[in-house]
Amino acid sequence: MLSFYPLDQQTLFTNREYELTQLAYYCQSLDAGPIEHVALFGLRRIGKTLLLKEFVRRILDESPGVAPIYMDFSTLASSPENFTLGYVGQLCYWLLLRGKGDAGSFLSPASLPGALFQNNGADLYPVIEPLLHELEKARPDRQALLRQAFHFPQEAARIRKCSLALILDEFQEIRTLTHYPNSQNVLALLRAEMQSQSGIIYLLAGSAVSVLTDLLSNPDSPLFAQFTRLPVEAFNRESTAVLARKLTNDLAPADLLPLIHSLTNGHPFYITALCRRLMNLVDVAQRPLDADTTKQAFLTETLAPNGRIYDFCRYVYDLSLQKAAGYGALKAVLQILATEEGLTASQIARKLRVTSGAASDYLRWLREVDLVTDRDHAYYFRDPVLRFWVANTIRGVEISLTAEPLDLVNLFARLDAQLQRVSEELGTAQESRIRELMR
Repeated sequence: MLSFYPLDQQTLFTNREYELTQLAYYCQSLDAGPIEHVALFGLRRIGKTLLLKEFVRRILDESPGVAPIYMDFSTLASSPENFTLGYVGQLCYWLLLRGKGDAGSFLSPASLPGALFQNNGADLYPVIEPLLHELEKARPDRQALLRQAFHFPQEAARIRKCSLALILDEFQEIRTLTHYPNSQNVLALLRAEMQSQSGIIYLLAGSAVSVLTDLLSNPDSPLFAQFTRLPVEAFNRESTAVLARKLTNDLAPADLLPLIHSLTNGHPFYITALCRRLMNLVDVAQRPLDADTTKQAFLTETLAPNGRIYDFCRYVYDLSLQKAAGYGALKAVLQILATEEGLTASQIARKLRVTSGAASDYLRWLREVDLVTDRDHAYYFRDPVLRFWVANTIRGVEISLTAEPLDLVNLFARLDAQLQRVSEELGTAQESRIRELMR
């Protein structure tokens, strides 16, 4: 059994056939060449990691000549020393155990040699031994460690006579290593190794869209123009319906499925949280499986402090703003857009009573952390659900998990109004895009 991809996650996996087909297409270049590396872009909890796990499963089932190597940089990239050990250890674990069992013994310098010999990996030890000796030093040479780590995939592929698909999740966390002395050039070291390797494809993913874009698309970055970008978007209506049916045991009537899509904007995490709360209300509170109960489930998840959507919105909001200068001004911009979207920088400046330049700086920073987006010089929340959360929490609106439908009448009306606004704004944006195409 694949310990990294439990059966319940496999069961819930929905759609993404286009993305999987694209990844499979690029992996064909391992045989046919030239190799084209790929970067997946998508907002937090949109389903990138689940997509990558499903792709790994398919490689394991269908491509015996390719060894998938999955790593999560959010857990590896704490320091150059820990990164080096984790990078090499995870690669050995995937080569030898192919995602089965526990990787723990491969991630300690004391137990890694034993794990290699116990799992038919003695041929890898001579390549790793110098790295382990360097890690034992009081002041390891970080340049040497990182070079050896990034070179190791080529040596491993040669020794094991296979191709590698290196899948690096939350790749933007590699920036942490640049804060340490003697490892500021980590991206340049990675690029140098990538350009000299064969039989290895790199598949990156990250939830900090703007940060990852800068790493891969900024001409000043060592990784500029090295990756093909593949966006991971929210679900369309059909995919939302498929996931919602799974989560409601096929009990949700067909007329509720468009409402679920509208409430969640097709975001898989929101769909999951909403449907699980909906079934709790139906099974425990004996609510009817209808539109009002679906709206109640959404409001409970989004505006009750113990709701999963509430927790997620609070996390995204705080994480995005906590390190920002001018924290109060940024909150004020978000509060303005939560009430009235589609404003220009000049209009926002007037409402804040600041210069247009200052307002543009605030909006640029909010774009960089993926909270707002712009269309035709007007600004909008990137996530309509987060907008709804901000609009209500700034008013002090909170509800309990046991709120009764009669207590939520005013919120139902507010929710219906937002759904109508979102529908109109999406229609306007679509019309604008059509006009641009016709020019």
